Amino acid sequence: MTRPNRRTLALLPAGLLALPALAQEAPWPNRPIRLVVAFPPGGLTDVMGRMVAQRLQAELGQPVVVENRGGAGGTTGTQVAVRSAPDGYTLAFAAPSTHVTGPILFPTPGYDGISDVAPIGAFASIASIAVVHPSVQATSIAELTALAKARPGTLNFGSAGAGGSVHLAGELYKMRAGIDIVHVPYRGGAAMLTDLLSGRVQIAFDNLPQILPHVRSGAVRGLAVTSRERLSLIPELPTMIEAGVPGYEIISWFGLTAPAGTPAPVVARMNAIMRTMVADPAVLAQLAQMGANPLSMTPEEFGAFLRAERERYGEIIRVSGARVD
Repeated sequence: MTRPNRRTLALLPAGLLALPALAQEAPWPNRPIRLVVAFPPGGLTDVMGRMVAQRLQAELGQPVVVENRGGAGGTTGTQVAVRSAPDGYTLAFAAPSTHVTGPILFPTPGYDGISDVAPIGAFASIASIAVVHPSVQATSIAELTALAKARPGTLNFGSAGAGGSVHLAGELYKMRAGIDIVHVPYRGGAAMLTDLLSGRVQIAFDNLPQILPHVRSGAVRGLAVTSRERLSLIPELPTMIEAGVPGYEIISWFGLTAPAGTPAPVVARMNAIMRTMVADPAVLAQLAQMGANPLSMTPEEFGAFLRAERERYGEIIRVSGARVD
């Protein structure tokens, strides 16, 4: 068979020459996807991230590998994800500190948590419980406030990391109650909990799934919940507002983003999976057992939500003077 010469090839339409290359391109996804969870394994954000990863993997037919990259309130790992290629193969699991508060509090986060991401969707929200170690002589928020005012700067509160919602829950309490308590940040919720149970940390505003068993066992004393309404899993605890702290509400939330520029069809497909997921009775039951509420948003709604949260938390940071040490 005679092979075509260069002149013959030159006469062929350019589109025909490109056909073999186009035919080799497989549709997304055709290889494993990385989901960066910017906190250590075992914490609430990690648990939520793995729930989403499992559903994406089942629906997309490709492995979704969770990569835990903790540090700097979640900004270290999120920067890695946000600065990756916008091809749908690297995702960031979003929480208040990774996309809203961390980029405000840390001087060089290396990214903007809103303009540098493509919002995909929200997943769930969850309240925290204000707790004290039993050695603290307070059985209510009013008593804790009085104690803190009598001993300014001597009580401390722990968090899973600077900039997270549980950190700012403490800062909002300080601001609204007019008290001085010292923030002690940790590299993850598990490390903070260890010191709280031992009494090295006296106060915490910890996420419900992690702290509730210890409240029920008496290892720590629950004082109030951080949501606007009482929680069905522990209805005997008042809200912070009911406990005498006006205008108080702090919740954690979780979602999914990709680097800015990720193709819209890829974003839309993952959003559809997430919205189907939070309508699944089995998932709803799992979230209810954790005291979490499902969230369902379009990419556009999640983007607007992120902007509103940055404004709200930015005001708390500005007025309270919260900072990273």
